[in-house]
Amino acid sequence: MGQVRITPGNVISKPILVSLRGRGVVVGQTYTDQEGNFSFTGLPGNIYHVVIEEEGYLPVNEQVVLDPATGPMRIVNAYLVPRKSEKPSADAPLGESPFLTNPAEYGKLYPPEAVKEFQAGAKADQKGKTQEAIKHYEKAIGLAPSFYAAHNNLGTVYLSKGEYDAAQKQFEQVIAINPNDASAYFNLGNVHLLNQRYAQAEHCIEQGLNKQPSSAFGHFLKGSLYSRKGTPQAAEVSLRRALELDPRMAQAHLALVNLFMQQQRRDDTIAELKTFLKEFPDNTFAPKARELLKRLESNSPSK
Repeated sequence: MGQVRITPGNVISKPILVSLRGRGVVVGQTYTDQEGNFSFTGLPGNIYHVVIEEEGYLPVNEQVVLDPATGPMRIVNAYLVPRKSEKPSADAPLGESPFLTNPAEYGKLYPPEAVKEFQAGAKADQKGKTQEAIKHYEKAIGLAPSFYAAHNNLGTVYLSKGEYDAAQKQFEQVIAINPNDASAYFNLGNVHLLNQRYAQAEHCIEQGLNKQPSSAFGHFLKGSLYSRKGTPQAAEVSLRRALELDPRMAQAHLALVNLFMQQQRRDDTIAELKTFLKEFPDNTFAPKARELLKRLESNSPSK
């Protein structure tokens, strides 16, 4: 059973179609009542997805694990986030989540003064003027507390400065305002990962991947988490998956290099270094990669 609300918690104005999917197949559909309540009964134990694709709103895809041995009922709270544009803007601001509204539409959702401050913050952010960016983002939030794009970007700035507590607060605000935002879960998971809070990190990363399974960043974080937890095989699988989804993710190649070195897999380390240098010859870490590659090749067992 569950309930549908319009973020941040408003009651729906009409019945909403809710689909239940298992193993990619629709196993049931039902409409909510006027208060947003819905339920599915007689289900065997399985992993299901509660899916809502209502016109005018971002899609909802909530995973539910039903295990009759531990409990015959699961409660799902689904939040609908209004969508003003189907296509992301080409000039999306730095740090934007894929679930954020088109920046050109911000003016329809928030006061012009707040949008102006947000845009000023994004420009300062792109120029590396972090303190100026923080000032503008905070002003935007002060004028429009539900402006979750501003919360997200502010959190990203704090994260880049190593101010993890401040970043965590902002990402938690994004999730509170827009529970369907996968990127906020990834960002929050990254904060927990950097603070070695592995259980919390894993929970957030899995929540994000449930909402956006094709996120290269999500799989990269998952691989980084497995590496830190000492499960190299799982780490390699996740990092390879990240590169399948985004071949231009340089940090995934570097993470694989570190992973192979920890396992003393010399040949694999050399191969990964060569791939990295071929794809990213001008990367900041390219000089160190060349130095490491030269050292490994000069110490070849065959020489």
